[in-house]
Amino acid sequence: MSDEQQRFGDGQDDYLKGAQKAAEAAKKAGAASAKSAGSAAAGEATANAAAAVTKAGVTGGKAAAEIAAGTAAGGPWGAILSAAWSLRHTLFKVLIFICLFLLFIIVGIVSLPSIVVNNLFHTDPSTVDINAPTSITASFDDVSGVVSDCIQNGYDMALAQVEQIIAQGGYDRELSMEALINNGLISADYDTCYTLAAYSASMQQRGTTKADMKAKLDAVAGQMFAVTYEVKETTKTVVPEVQEGEELGAPETVTVQYVVCTIHPFDQSVILTAFGIDTSAQYDQFNLTYGEAITNMSNALKMTMYGSLTSGTVPPITDAELNAYLNSLTCSGTRKELMRAALSLVGRVPYFWGGKSAPGWNEAWNTPRLVTSAGSSSTGTIRPYGLDCSGFTDWVYKTALGISLLDGSWSQWDTTYAITEAELLPGDIGFMAAPGTVPVNHVLLYAGRSADGKQMWVHCSSSAGGVALNSPTYVTQFRRRKDIDLEADFTPAPIEQGVNDG
Repeated sequence: MSDEQQRFGDGQDDYLKGAQKAAEAAKKAGAASAKSAGSAAAGEATANAAAAVTKAGVTGGKAAAEIAAGTAAGGPWGAILSAAWSLRHTLFKVLIFICLFLLFIIVGIVSLPSIVVNNLFHTDPSTVDINAPTSITASFDDVSGVVSDCIQNGYDMALAQVEQIIAQGGYDRELSMEALINNGLISADYDTCYTLAAYSASMQQRGTTKADMKAKLDAVAGQMFAVTYEVKETTKTVVPEVQEGEELGAPETVTVQYVVCTIHPFDQSVILTAFGIDTSAQYDQFNLTYGEAITNMSNALKMTMYGSLTSGTVPPITDAELNAYLNSLTCSGTRKELMRAALSLVGRVPYFWGGKSAPGWNEAWNTPRLVTSAGSSSTGTIRPYGLDCSGFTDWVYKTALGISLLDGSWSQWDTTYAITEAELLPGDIGFMAAPGTVPVNHVLLYAGRSADGKQMWVHCSSSAGGVALNSPTYVTQFRRRKDIDLEADFTPAPIEQGVNDG
């Protein structure tokens, strides 16, 4: 395996800055998002209470009908607006809408991490940064970049520790780096929203600054990615060095030691250590624990930024963006259909270790499920159901062409043949490494090149939290499916809807 350092931003780059899925997937995901939105209990409870108060002040059957229509269209918030508009006097309408405006601000201030919203609401004037962004999206991107840099620092320290182990032990560096098991690279598994919420909760929403958050995260950087190692021996053929004028000596077989280092996935508990949080302790004056407060704030931020509670940081792609991207590709209709299916899940389906699915939209996606497949730090935990990397590539081929790539990266390697990097076309397959050379592989679909010439890959990534389109640089093997004419015009294949767990 190459020892080139990999930036953790890979899983969070958003080159299309939007979100979408194909026609059927869009309808189904909309229903799933509505279910997720219903879990924002604090804001909805406030809205329901306000709706009840407002409703008490209206009179007549017409007003009641308008309230019902508002509820159907917009839930409790729609009921409030409809009820307010149906009031008899204009002054009442104005007062109600002023109150609603204040209510929206209060809900936002209480529910969202102060590190994100303080510059908008100035709840703590002493820590307002006059040079920081003043929109919530820009503010979120700004502080998320700090988190990403801190995690990158932790990963760099893990790589440095590997180098130190090799150097201090006098181990063969080439063999040691080839044997490196880098689970930190493909399983970053950190949650930006959770981190921002944890920091804000630790400060009880007061005095939060980027500098303070960065200092606390950097202080535990060395604990983010644990490194373990095992010493091994092997024989190696070497050619003796000769001086000028001497004859070349015969090759010799020598015994050398090398070390198998493992960089483990990101340890989420380090976030709590960094901010000194006891999740079972009582949170300020509210009747909930720090753990509950962090979860509530994290979920509120995810709902605000992504419109769902999935753990990913990748927004979905809009219909217009998807079509524009497909039109920019110079490839066959069959390859474009593969890309249409692949891009339809960007930002819509979370990463789930061992996740597989039949073609078409799966109703089980984004619903809580126990991770039963062995070999991951998430095994035994409950996560939103989705796909793993090989589950995603298989789903794309089954959905677009009705052809399975089979289960697992090793099987998908066997159903493909090697091509050169220069031969890559959209829909071709990339691997992080050849099977058997790494304990956990990663498989991706090539999606063309960006405007600045970077290779674009669409894949289901744990570091992104789900399906993402970005430009990772760790792809070393390039493959193409056997026995399929990918250059032909596209002919729709029959799609079997349903769930196929694997």
